[in-house]
Amino acid sequence: MDKVAILLKLVPALIAAIRAIEEAIPGQGKGEAKLAAVREIIEQADETAKGVWPMIAATVGTLVKLMNVTGAFRKA
Repeated sequence: MDKVAILLKLVPALIAAIRAIEEAIPGQGKGEAKLAAVREIIEQADETAKGVWPMIAATVGTLVKLMNVTGAFRKA
């Protein structure tokens, strides 16, 4: 359950990071590079994030999918 608590605390920061990167680099087909940027930013801020990266990456994927389905991102 510790990982769940950590992840839930990270969700607002992940959403902010996703929005900031999408605003800076809009458009489709750049998801891999955007995910890599999120990873680098998180790992630079906290080296312990490397241990939970697979969970963070899956969460980012879920959030991006939700944002796309709900129209939170403008299609470029």
